[in-house]
Amino acid sequence: MKRGIGYTRISVDDDSSISLDYQDATVRESAERHRVNLLRIETDNGISGKTIKNRPAVQRVLQAVDAKEVDCVIVYRSDRMSRDGLESLQIEALMRSRGVEYLSVTEGCLTNNSVDDEFLGFIRAGLNQRERKVIALRTKAALQRKIQKGEPLGRARYGWKYDEGRLVEVPEEQRALARMRDLQSQGFSTREIVKALSNEGYRTRKGTTFTQTQVVRILRAA
Repeated sequence: MKRGIGYTRISVDDDSSISLDYQDATVRESAERHRVNLLRIETDNGISGKTIKNRPAVQRVLQAVDAKEVDCVIVYRSDRMSRDGLESLQIEALMRSRGVEYLSVTEGCLTNNSVDDEFLGFIRAGLNQRERKVIALRTKAALQRKIQKGEPLGRARYGWKYDEGRLVEVPEEQRALARMRDLQSQGFSTREIVKALSNEGYRTRKGTTFTQTQVVRILRAA
């Protein structure tokens, strides 16, 4: 039985993103249909598809592929991996070079060796990059509309909130943010920071424990 790994992502810059729950369910269904032993599903929650460089989960997937630890990677759609045209092509090339099957729930097998396969890869890469630019234009238009209406420009970053149109600090979030910075300055890894925050009782805005993806995003925006 083939060993597989799934990957899901939802973006902060695209309100139309397919939910993680739906992606997870379809990836698992695809694994069963193709008789793949799904070892795990890696997830980047709330991170843009502009580049793979700052996404820890996709990096773990690619490392597993490069090390030939898996025989198959399953995604809901190829743009979940990347919306950068060049990166999309590089990902498919890596899969082929390592003999790893690259399955998309909506697009089928992306590593077939048919005559038109490479050509179709270029088309997918172009469409993924086009979608990124469409989203950027849509986001820019929405921000312009908010400016015209005098509304706050999006959700306040962690540690802050909007109060009558002004940014003000959220004390409990500022304490958590300060702790993250302190641990980071001591050389703690993201995984170690998450563990420490959980043990010390720090929680997200929703009252849940922090994930590695959330910590990376918060520290990057701070």
